[in-house]
Amino acid sequence: MTNATHDLSHAAFEEVRVLHVMIEDWFNARLPAGDLERLLARFTYDFSMVGIGGTRLDKPALARFFAGAHGRRAGLHIAVAELAAIALPGGACAVRYREDQTDHAGVSTRREALAVLVAGGDGGLQWAALQETSVGG
Repeated sequence: MTNATHDLSHAAFEEVRVLHVMIEDWFNARLPAGDLERLLARFTYDFSMVGIGGTRLDKPALARFFAGAHGRRAGLHIAVAELAAIALPGGACAVRYREDQTDHAGVSTRREALAVLVAGGDGGLQWAALQETSVGG
């Protein structure tokens, strides 16, 4: 592995972790509602995802989802693990990871995810695409 590939993988893993902390904080209202744009800035303008229900969301739909979900899942904990990266051309990176969510009642769900992260205008990484698959708890 080259240093550049290692650095990109490290940055991608850190972005996955940071975003999931932000999302957990958003659902728990530890992140102020006024920070919605800061959260959404982590996604490219043409971001799309397919969630565990098989529904495709673009960035405007994601924005509506987050706007309506602020503070709506108090007690939620999100953990990511088993991160693996594949460097892609143009400073992009695909990251596969496992995400475990546990709600306030202790009910857990697990999903496997594959994200495509691309170089953003600020030199950081932005989420361009996300595919999630439910794999049980």
